[in-house]
Amino acid sequence: MTKYQSNSKWKKNPQSGEWNNPDNWEEGQLPSDEAVFSSSNETEITFSKEQSAQVGALIFDENASSFQLKFGTRTTDEKLMLTISGEGVVNRSGRPQCLKVAATNYHYYDPQLQFAGSASAGGNDVYYESGPESLEEGYGGGIIGFTEKSHAGEANFVVRTGKKDPPNPKVKPSTVGGEVSFKDHSRANRAKFTIYGSLSLDDGDTFGNTVFHDYASADHGTFINVGATVANGDGGNTQFYDHSTSDHGLFLNFGASHEKGNGGDVAFDGFASASHGVFQNFAATAEGGFGGVTSFNNNKPFMDSVGASAGHAFFHNFGAKEKTDGGGGHTEFTAKFGSASAFRATIMNYGSVLELDNTAGYTLFSVTLPSNYFPSAGEAVIRNYPGVVKGSSPGRTTFKIRGDGEPGKNVPTADKSTIENFGGTVQGALGGFVSFSETCRAEKATLIAYGGINGGLGGKIIFSDQSQGEDSVIQLFGNGILDLSWHVGQFHCKKMVLNEGLIELNLGTEDSCMVISESLDIQSKHTRFLFTWNANDPIEPGRKYRILSASNLDSYPIATFESNSPDGLEPKFKLEKNTLFVSFS
Repeated sequence: MTKYQSNSKWKKNPQSGEWNNPDNWEEGQLPSDEAVFSSSNETEITFSKEQSAQVGALIFDENASSFQLKFGTRTTDEKLMLTISGEGVVNRSGRPQCLKVAATNYHYYDPQLQFAGSASAGGNDVYYESGPESLEEGYGGGIIGFTEKSHAGEANFVVRTGKKDPPNPKVKPSTVGGEVSFKDHSRANRAKFTIYGSLSLDDGDTFGNTVFHDYASADHGTFINVGATVANGDGGNTQFYDHSTSDHGLFLNFGASHEKGNGGDVAFDGFASASHGVFQNFAATAEGGFGGVTSFNNNKPFMDSVGASAGHAFFHNFGAKEKTDGGGGHTEFTAKFGSASAFRATIMNYGSVLELDNTAGYTLFSVTLPSNYFPSAGEAVIRNYPGVVKGSSPGRTTFKIRGDGEPGKNVPTADKSTIENFGGTVQGALGGFVSFSETCRAEKATLIAYGGINGGLGGKIIFSDQSQGEDSVIQLFGNGILDLSWHVGQFHCKKMVLNEGLIELNLGTEDSCMVISESLDIQSKHTRFLFTWNANDPIEPGRKYRILSASNLDSYPIATFESNSPDGLEPKFKLEKNTLFVSFS
């Protein structure tokens, strides 16, 4: 029977590097409370694959050498290699200490190294690695687990995966990659995590992973999710499940550095919340690559009703900054497995230096039919910024429906959000925009399009198909645009504020009138329309087209309204019972 005692000190000249050999400890007994390390000729320590160990603390004293503790694949599923459940890791040596898990595992409940109680992983001079037995020949990866109220301290973590394809999960399961997992009420504290993605294309969805379960928290940790470095590969991933939260964490999701690779990502599923975190999603640095992403309810489990929340977090979605860059950073509320909400987040979508749409920063609210869920913008503040140069892609927010079927009421909605769209700041730069398509709804949102400066085009608000403004407030400034040129039928909103601005309308057999249910506030001398038409439904000279209805419309003189001359026809405006008509001759 192995003998344990409260404190034991690692020998200066041990027989081997095996932790579980009592002869390697000065007292001839394995530690159970404090394991103390000082100066030693054997600094690479290994653990038995069949025998577990548990201590309250790992103490590296003032004279300690730099040690590396190595954990491999266990041969018995029910045993941990090491559990630290007291004070945790304490490094007084002034030298870096490393704990390396190089193993194959398949479930976060079975880590090789586990912190429990209120144990800490140590300060910023303690380093952890989690990955496979070999980056070149291995697959999956080992697991470092935090349970109960333990925390990651200020330590540094690197999480990787292997190059080989995982075997058939039914025969020999494995994790998606190396993993650091938090469950119960554990937290990341102020630790730093660098998480890498795929090293090869495989069928195992393989990437390094940091995961939060139950009520675990990212606290004030820093998470760097590195984009894919191989074609069609995945980036590093940080994932939140159940009621876990990102708290005040900082998340840097870098885009792919290889064509067709995916960016690093953070995913919120279940009821998880982004809380007060800061998320920076960067563009890919390779043409054809995808940018970093933060997503909500894009993964299982299915939720009964509501889903994950963006909380009060800040999201920065960056566009391409170089001509060799690829897809822009983005935030997605896809409602695949729950009805996620942007809640009271602040989301910034920045423009690109490139013309391709997907190279700008963007936010997506979407459903794929059939669906029992729908995403909501909540009370978020979303800002869409212009393209950087003439003709380049601006930041955008999109509400859309994919797939076939009848969506019913399960459609993306802007809810009570405020969405600001800024005009360009250089000649020919396109303004940021928000677009609603299919039957998506603006509900009670405030939608603002600001004018551009220095020859820049205005921000834009777009409603197409049968989407509706409902009880929204729409505000146009300068050369800001409300684009209804692809809208079908009447358009409804609650209020409209016009300080100049441009309204694009398509005239045809359908009644395309804008109906303002509460009030119209025109703050400029002129309101300008841009009329368009379909080639198979030309404008009829002499026909009266109903274009605007508001209860206070008759308080504005008819000279307020101007428009283009479509197909060379001269417009003539007329007011009848608070409804504005236009005809052409």
